[in-house]
Amino acid sequence: MKRAKATGKKHLILIHGRATKPSEREKRRLVKKTLLHGLDRVAPEAAKAIRTRDVRFSLAYYGDICNGIMLASDKTTRANLSERDPAHDYGPCEAKGSYNKHLKLLLDRDSFTKSDYKRLLADHDDYRHHDDIASALSGLLNAMGWSEKVIREATPDMSAYLTQYHVGSAIRQRLQELLAPALKRGDDVCLVSHSMGCIVSYDVLWKFSRMSEYEKIRERKVNHWITLGSPLGEPGVQDNLYDAKVDDSGRYPTNIEHWTNIAAFDDFVAHDEDAADDFAAMTEPRGDAPALVKSIRDSRMYNFWTGSKGANPHKLYGYLDHPHVATEIAKWIAEEPAKTFHPSPA
Repeated sequence: MKRAKATGKKHLILIHGRATKPSEREKRRLVKKTLLHGLDRVAPEAAKAIRTRDVRFSLAYYGDICNGIMLASDKTTRANLSERDPAHDYGPCEAKGSYNKHLKLLLDRDSFTKSDYKRLLADHDDYRHHDDIASALSGLLNAMGWSEKVIREATPDMSAYLTQYHVGSAIRQRLQELLAPALKRGDDVCLVSHSMGCIVSYDVLWKFSRMSEYEKIRERKVNHWITLGSPLGEPGVQDNLYDAKVDDSGRYPTNIEHWTNIAAFDDFVAHDEDAADDFAAMTEPRGDAPALVKSIRDSRMYNFWTGSKGANPHKLYGYLDHPHVATEIAKWIAEEPAKTFHPSPA
C-alpha cells in the first residue's frame, strides 16, 4: 500500500445511528472490531493501516444522549440500560459484552449471497417487520413515506434531534469536534455514517460549507462520504434537514467529493434506499459553476446480523463486516490522497 503524501493523514471518521447504546468505550470496541474484521476479509493491508495508525480512526459517539432520551420517553428501556458509562457522567447504558454472542455469529460467516440470506431468515426469527420504525411505516404510511408524527412516535431520539434545537446541537457537536479539526489539518477524510448518523452528518456538512462561522474550513472537502442504512430519502426527514427552508442557491452541502450510499435489502430505515435521485441536483452543474459533488452512487447488499430479537438488516455491525462495505472503505484507504488543501496556520 502506498503511503499518504498529503499534508494530513487519511482519517476514517464513523458516526453511529439511533436507539440505545453501550458505553462509548464498548461501542468503539464493537465498531472497530467489526470494521477491521470486514477489512481483513477483502484487504488485510487496509486493516493493518488502521491497526498501525497509518490511517487515523475516530468514532463520533452520541449514545449517551440517545440513552437519556429513550429512557425518558419509554420506561421499558430501563432493563436494557443496566450499566453506567464513566465517560459520560455515569449515565445509563447497555451492558458490556451484551452483543458478543451475536457478533461472533456474524464474524464467523464466510458467504454473503442471496441464498445465504434466505437461509438466515428461515433459521431465525424475523425482526424485519417488528422494529418500531417498521411497524409505524406499515400499510398506507409505508406507501406515503414518513410524516413528522410517525417519526415522533416511532423514534423519540430521532424526533428530538429533528425538532429540539438543543438536542440537535448537542449531537452535531460530537461530530463537529472530530470533523472540523480533521478538515483544518488537511486530512483526507472518509466519513462513514449509519442511520440517524446520516442525518447528523448531512447537517454538519451543510453547516461547514454554508455558514459564515466556518469560513476557515468552508472549502475543505470530505473525500468520500459513505452512508449506510440512510433515512435521508424520507420526506419527513428531508423537511427537517438544516437546509430545508433555504432557497435553491443555498441548498445542499458543497464539501463532498464522492458520496456512496449503501442500503441493505429489507432495511426498514432505508425505506427509500436511493440517494442519487433525491439529491440529483447536487450532481448537476449550476450555470458556470461545477456540480456540488462529483458522484453519488447507490448500491445494495444483504445484512446478516441476527440479534436477540432475530434477523435485523439495519444493524451497523452487519454493514461493517460485509465485503461490499469493506471494499468501499479499502478502496479509499488504497487511494493516493488528494492534495488540494493545506492546513490553516495555527
